[in-house]
Amino acid sequence: MLRFPPRRILAAVDASPVSLRAWQAAKEIAERFGAALDSVYCDQPAPAEVAAFSGAPVDDAAARAAAVKLLRRRLGAAARLRVVRGDPAGTLLRLARDRRYDLVVLGTHRRRGAARLVFGSVAEAVARDCPCPVLVVPAKLRPIRWVLAPVHDAPYAKRSLLAAGLVARAYKARLAVLTVVTDPIFGTNPRRLLKRMIESLPEAVRRDARPEGEVREFDPVRDILRAEKGRDLVVLAAHRKSLLGDMVLGTTVERVLRHSRVPVLAVPTAPARRSR
Repeated sequence: MLRFPPRRILAAVDASPVSLRAWQAAKEIAERFGAALDSVYCDQPAPAEVAAFSGAPVDDAAARAAAVKLLRRRLGAAARLRVVRGDPAGTLLRLARDRRYDLVVLGTHRRRGAARLVFGSVAEAVARDCPCPVLVVPAKLRPIRWVLAPVHDAPYAKRSLLAAGLVARAYKARLAVLTVVTDPIFGTNPRRLLKRMIESLPEAVRRDARPEGEVREFDPVRDILRAEKGRDLVVLAAHRKSLLGDMVLGTTVERVLRHSRVPVLAVPTAPARRSR
């Protein structure tokens, strides 16, 4: 079920400034909307090859205990913190699925090039496969006055647009609906598409968020990033391509996440299957 405002939020944390900014954003959302906030610290041991290269021990219990102690002090005594041993992306996906969270919040270290190939991106992996919306926070969450919702002519785009509309309405913000024309000759008429998409929103969302349409050309990722100027949040569909397409380029949401200067909310393109 797509729900905003959320009732249950899961935030991924570690002791890095990036992570703590994301946790603060999750805390602000929880306090604003009266949601329950759980935090999880994923204690992942370094692979033996990396540890050997760096000279660090593979499994240092004292270092782990010190990291958790520091983290508890920074979050405060009232924070609900769970410590889990294992892979961060896999752990977050499992918790989101099994415990039925409405929103997952995490930061991104914006790894690129060789570092991204070696270590991967937890934010991209979670955004791609999570059963609930994922908010990726690259910097301090600022007041949300404008929400940017890129859409195109696909059935799942209505789901991400609805999420963007619900967020805008909850924050009493404006909604900008963007479509990028990639085929000006044979593609869908962009003005008609925007009109149809906006009309698909619930009447209360249209009334309160006062959506406006915007058309750009020719590169979706480039134009989404350019359209971020003056906007405070981007809401995108987390839709998977073919395996080869994902490996070579990544999905649109993953590529936007690598470069976005504002928070990105990735919305799954199909409702989550709830386990009984």
